[in-house]
Amino acid sequence: MKKILFIAIAVMALCATSCVTKQKYLELDKRYKECMDDKQFASTELTDCQNKNKDLDRQVTNLRSKVDQLKQDTLDLSRKLAQTEVEYAKSRHDYDELAKNIAELTKDSHAAITQLSSNLDSAQLQLQNKERELSEMQERLEMQADELQAKQDSLNEYAKSLTELQKILAQKDQEVRALKDKVSNALKNFEGSGLKVEQRNGKVYVSMDEKLLFASARWEVQGEGKAALQELAKVLEADSTINVLIEGHTDNLAYNGSGQVKDNWDLSVMRATSVVKLLLAYGDINPQRISASGRGEFFPIDPADTKEARAKNRRTEIILTPKLDELFQIIDNN
Repeated sequence: MKKILFIAIAVMALCATSCVTKQKYLELDKRYKECMDDKQFASTELTDCQNKNKDLDRQVTNLRSKVDQLKQDTLDLSRKLAQTEVEYAKSRHDYDELAKNIAELTKDSHAAITQLSSNLDSAQLQLQNKERELSEMQERLEMQADELQAKQDSLNEYAKSLTELQKILAQKDQEVRALKDKVSNALKNFEGSGLKVEQRNGKVYVSMDEKLLFASARWEVQGEGKAALQELAKVLEADSTINVLIEGHTDNLAYNGSGQVKDNWDLSVMRATSVVKLLLAYGDINPQRISASGRGEFFPIDPADTKEARAKNRRTEIILTPKLDELFQIIDNN
């Protein structure tokens, strides 16, 4: 933000004094627009993260609602179980009373005994039904209790994973910012010579114009470009957790070469490979951490068919990515 304000003040001052050329004014105006684009991109990234966080919060709320419903169902079953136990106790008491009456009336009336026996059978059948109902309700209650515990465990694990994920994301974002600052400090002497360091999508991009690294239509790194790569190699050697991708980019003018380099694809690959070899030569860097990729003319910064746009598109991008093993492990586990 300070950089944007500084450029805006510089533009206003230059306009007020009328002591600069139109080209200088356009350059400052361009830098101001680029800063505004960076600010817009960062705002969009922040909005995406906030939306993802809201989605996670909604999922947690839904799980908690289901857990509350299971708790209510369990409470209802517990009440029904208590009622059934009361009815069972009453039926058992009635059964015992009938059995006692039959014993007392046996000597007095055969008919009464027959009736009491029938009543006893009916009471026994009711008692059996109540016992079966009680057993079924106990099984349902146990199943509900197990399901409730499983949901509660799942909710606790989900909340724990969410907290760990947020913590690791914050840590990785801090690591990327620190890496950007470290790289910017190492390459600050080259930033006015066609080199730019940016932080995008959780990665650090070191973009080098063609004029800093290569002669036109060549792929051997020259003078000041070698010095910049030496400084960058020191940073990569000191931190073995950084993975490196070098991308070569050309403009949209056809390259008609011969031998092993015939077109823009070949040229972009050769340039990326040259940068890889120099980084490995300048620093003790594990080759498994670094790779090269030729992008040809198909990922332009500026799609305009102008001399200025083509100059911006002829570049080499060194993309630095901290290891994300912890983050991927949490995502895989959930």
